[in-house]
Amino acid sequence: MQKILLTLCFIITGLMANAQKGMDPRLSIYIGIASPKATEVFGQFYKSKGIQPRITAEYNFLNLGYTNKMFVKVAAIAGLEPQNFRNLTTALTNVTMTQKPLGARIYPFAFKEGFNPDDQKEVFKNAGFTNLFIIAGTWAISGLYVEGGVSPGVNMKEEGYADVTRSPQFFGWGISFVDFEDEDNKVKFKFNIGTRKYTWTNASNTTSQIKSFCMDFGIGIRL
Repeated sequence: MQKILLTLCFIITGLMANAQKGMDPRLSIYIGIASPKATEVFGQFYKSKGIQPRITAEYNFLNLGYTNKMFVKVAAIAGLEPQNFRNLTTALTNVTMTQKPLGARIYPFAFKEGFNPDDQKEVFKNAGFTNLFIIAGTWAISGLYVEGGVSPGVNMKEEGYADVTRSPQFFGWGISFVDFEDEDNKVKFKFNIGTRKYTWTNASNTTSQIKSFCMDFGIGIRL
């Protein structure tokens, strides 16, 4: 264990040495949709009522460099994600809640200058399927992210029952596709696609989960 911790310290120290070479901070606002699905214990009693809206804010505040061109980009995220489920027993009442996720989103392979296929002129000379596949794959990898955090004080409401408050933990991953404009541009357009899972412990010491497939459209403003 000590060797593992020591190795991690060396890696983090090396990345921090390049932190000052990173990208400018950018605030991104997304409006999107999610398709929540109740699983495990919660799913035994409730069924999703379909697609729900959501909003997410993201602020990248830290860049830890592998090289002068590639970084681990770390962003803070916050949002609102309403969720609505139907009671399977009565089929008459709904349980509603609004997730308030607070956490971090990490892009392990972010490009300092953003992804621009025009820089790969040799690839575009004979743009066959293979070359286009390489471009698409590189674009996706540069936008790959993982995220996690907590959704504090979620109030679950259902007619005829006492309100229940939980603070689910969440974890997710996805891909953020960003336009090909220069990273110095004031505004960049984004499209995210991914999944997110909320998990909490019930009073009976059982575990409940809600899994969501998500899509977001947004803009990132350079600060």
